[in-house]
Amino acid sequence: MKKVSAPFAGPISFPLLVAEDRGIMKDYKLSNSCQDTELGNIVLDSITNIWKAHGYTVKSGVYIRMYSIIGDKRSQKIYTVRKGTLADYNARLLALHMGKEVVNATPEEVLRMSKKGFAGIVGNEVALGEPLEEEFQRMGILVPSCFIAFKEEDENLLKIYDEGIRIMREEPDLASSVISEKSKYYEKDTMRKIISFYNHKRTENTQDLKKALEVYSKVETSVIKIRII
Repeated sequence: MKKVSAPFAGPISFPLLVAEDRGIMKDYKLSNSCQDTELGNIVLDSITNIWKAHGYTVKSGVYIRMYSIIGDKRSQKIYTVRKGTLADYNARLLALHMGKEVVNATPEEVLRMSKKGFAGIVGNEVALGEPLEEEFQRMGILVPSCFIAFKEEDENLLKIYDEGIRIMREEPDLASSVISEKSKYYEKDTMRKIISFYNHKRTENTQDLKKALEVYSKVETSVIKIRII
């Protein structure tokens, strides 16, 4: 049985949480990397975190609409959550392209400052606003922000992931309940409201993956250590 490591609090894990509930991950053991630091045969994580997993090769990337821009984009300051999170790196990407400053704060403070005329970037579970990914697309820097990496190639796992995406789209109420229960991070009502926004889209296009390294290396140079098939 192959071990698959993914952060249950992160949307990258959601299709597999749903697939596991459906009983189609019989040959795999899904482990929460937020709690279990011993990584498995397959690792799913953000591009700004997965470079720390040595001995793995990336086969696939995933586009996910995870973040919202709230407040006034014209502000010279962009508030976001804790430094080192994907939200933080995304805020720094936006700031780099717009000539702005990033301020790290608690989610509550980001919401508060957004109401005072500043810009904020938060996860969709905190607040819904303009999708950050749409802004990145306008800027020409929209890339897969999460990767799936393997010690050995496994096409079956990718097929299971795609099936999980399908279930999320076609059975959002069921998927919302499963994700809320298994992640222990999201309220069911909140997940029901935001699940359709994520719009997971998987890619194996080498150019997409290489562009992701190029884009994120501007805010985290270590991503260049990531190996791509």
